[in-house]
Amino acid sequence: MSTSTTAKAATPSTAGGAGLTFGGVLKSEWIKLRSLTSTKVLLICTFVAVIGVGTLTAWLRGTIIEQTMKFGGAPTGLPGSSPSGMSAEAAEKTLPPGLELYGIPNGGLQIGILILGSLAVLFISSEFATGMIRSTMTAIPKRLPAFAAKAIVLVVVSYVITVVAAFVTFLISIPILHSYGISMNLQREGLLPAIFLGGLYVAGVALIGLSLGTLLRNSAGGIMVLVALFFVLPFGTQLLSLVPGKFWLHVNEYVPSVAGGRMLEIGHRDAYIDPWAGGLIFLAWILVFLIPAVFTLKKRDV
Repeated sequence: MSTSTTAKAATPSTAGGAGLTFGGVLKSEWIKLRSLTSTKVLLICTFVAVIGVGTLTAWLRGTIIEQTMKFGGAPTGLPGSSPSGMSAEAAEKTLPPGLELYGIPNGGLQIGILILGSLAVLFISSEFATGMIRSTMTAIPKRLPAFAAKAIVLVVVSYVITVVAAFVTFLISIPILHSYGISMNLQREGLLPAIFLGGLYVAGVALIGLSLGTLLRNSAGGIMVLVALFFVLPFGTQLLSLVPGKFWLHVNEYVPSVAGGRMLEIGHRDAYIDPWAGGLIFLAWILVFLIPAVFTLKKRDV
């Protein structure tokens, strides 16, 4: 009886092999994400916040265009300012680069990046902190299917929330801009590509967040690095433009947030990388973190 019990205990689990399909792994990771009430509340708040900031963006740009129509681009209150009778279409063309109206649906994208990127870090780093990762890897000895399932769940959730929020923002912006004499519709050049690429941008940030959580195995550390990478690094590289030499003038274009933001725009702009180049640079940044994370998860003890 003792020998039989020992033999059964020593029999290796078939989980993660033929006994557990990738679909089952994917389902389990989806349950992990949606089972926590705090996660549901966080996703709803993110959705509302992205729409709120996007709506504010529509109002601000409408205001800028209205002032331009009144004063012909001259700052309000300056001596000599006078109404110019400029049309809304002409005033729109005076907007600085990066403030084009087709970018309004993505006006709240930075909020999505911050919250969904941090959620991605927590999605795996919390398992390392609680020790739950050992149970996950015992059930899935190959490890990589678990990581892939987490990545797919995060990418889909991030993409759907971002794109739906962008479309809702677009619908809300229509009457706001109409009150300023500006027409907003799906036929506007660059609008649809910006919406769908915005979803990919946030999904890419989620992958970077998941990779940071895997590499650092620490929630606070992973979130701090993510914030530094997307919100602090751009300011640091802008300061490098003060260093003598043409090379330093262009360093800022290659940080992930600037390259990713350029990916959402259309057309060529002097002294800036093209949108397709921005997309490739952002993809390279994803791989810079994703590849070491996969290798580390495979080789390092949990």
